[in-house]
Amino acid sequence: MLPKKSPLPDFRQMYISAFGYWEKKHKLAADFFGVTEQTAKRWYETNTPHPSAYRYLAVHNSGYLPLTNGWRHFSIDKDGIMHTPHGNCTAGDIAMLWRYKWTAEQSAKQLVITRAKLKEITSGTKYKMLLHTADYLNRLVKDFSD
Repeated sequence: MLPKKSPLPDFRQMYISAFGYWEKKHKLAADFFGVTEQTAKRWYETNTPHPSAYRYLAVHNSGYLPLTNGWRHFSIDKDGIMHTPHGNCTAGDIAMLWRYKWTAEQSAKQLVITRAKLKEITSGTKYKMLLHTADYLNRLVKDFSD
């Protein structure tokens, strides 16, 4: 089954997001796209840019992440911080992800081993004898304290 296509962002909204509302926005856009200021202004006013310009601006606005469903609400800012729907993370966080996953896997394995040992200890006759002895000692202490 093919993934559902998401609607693409509006060119004008991306244009304003990238270059602002001020009067020099078309000059900034022209420098960014490598076209004349008149061409950038026409693309903005008609909302029909060249397809390559649209893709270039879409990539720029998404923080250089793809516009596919999995990355749609993610972006990377100019400081290199990735903004996600669940919070922000740095390049160091992403680099250490393998370590976090390895640690979680090791902890899960250790938990399984510990639970098995506990079950073994609490199901044996030695444990039952130990509980019986503890009960007997508690009764003796109670008898001596009376």
